[in-house]
Amino acid sequence: LLVGLAFVACLGQPASAAGPVLPLPAEDAQEITSLLGQGIVGRALPSEPIEGSVYFPLVERRSTYQVTGGKNAGKSQMLRTTRGQRPGGNEAWRFELSPSLAAFINQAGPNLTMPAVSDSGEGVIVVTTPPNPFLVDGMKPGETREFSQQVSVNYLDDPSDQRYAGHLAGTYTYVGTYEVTVPAGTFPAALLRHKYTGKVGPADTQDTAYYFFAPKVGVVAMISQEDVEAFWIIHIDTSSGKILPAP
Repeated sequence: LLVGLAFVACLGQPASAAGPVLPLPAEDAQEITSLLGQGIVGRALPSEPIEGSVYFPLVERRSTYQVTGGKNAGKSQMLRTTRGQRPGGNEAWRFELSPSLAAFINQAGPNLTMPAVSDSGEGVIVVTTPPNPFLVDGMKPGETREFSQQVSVNYLDDPSDQRYAGHLAGTYTYVGTYEVTVPAGTFPAALLRHKYTGKVGPADTQDTAYYFFAPKVGVVAMISQEDVEAFWIIHIDTSSGKILPAP
């Protein structure tokens, strides 16, 4: 449900030399190159266990991105990470993936999850129960965790009106740490991969999403779906990639 991105901030610290160096699997390298471009993901680096607060700092920011693959290739988009406030003082975070698509990020202890994604262009919100893992604290390089979830697609103007429902099963893998280079700079980034299979709406579906996280920076690159209606209901592939151009 998400989009491929890359953005800049100060370069995070590289992983310790004590961590394992895990080559990027050929199948993943091919998919990443097709949407982010040649030379974006470079050599494998030593990897360390995930620290959620380090790999995705919860701070408000905005960045302009260049779309490198998909139907909007060649365009630029301004995307934001914003904080809301709930009663009782609890923070509610919103991470924009495209001008019309936004993921909601929930902090559960040291872990970050993605319980819902809203698509204002299609007028729907997708809720996953249990929520999608976004960053699992303490996850080790090369580790894979399985998950199973119920999916509900509801209208934004009437959340009680369920449009479609379904079930997904999948795996969440910490693939390794890699050197990621975009026009704005070079980052050591941990790669987290989601693989889904299941049925939402009238047909079966499967998908693979990729997230690159740099320490003290956040998501520096990702590949995922950008249109809830097209992919999850009609099952048209809408994967795309984005990078931050040089300032």
